Amino acid sequence: MDKLTKAQKDEFATAFAILALYDGGADVTSEQINNLLEATGNTEVEAFYPIIFSNYLSSPEKIGELIATPGGSGGGGGGGGG
Repeated sequence: MDKLTKAQKDEFATAFAILALYDGGADVTSEQINNLLEATGNTEVEAFYPIIFSNYLSSPEKIGELIATPGGSGGGGGGGGG
């Protein structure tokens, strides 16, 4: 963790808070994320991270989809030459 930038640490802390809320069946809102960040001692996370993450991951379906396909759908492979 020491080699991560502040931004990376903030992103990880926010992402882990969202996963904990999702796993616990709680609503994923910026307020809930901030509450969890504060409870876990992550009080220096930039304020915009919970807002952005909660807006993007506003429903359990979106979070589930992101977990199921973490790398995105990706492009198709190139056709083999012959």
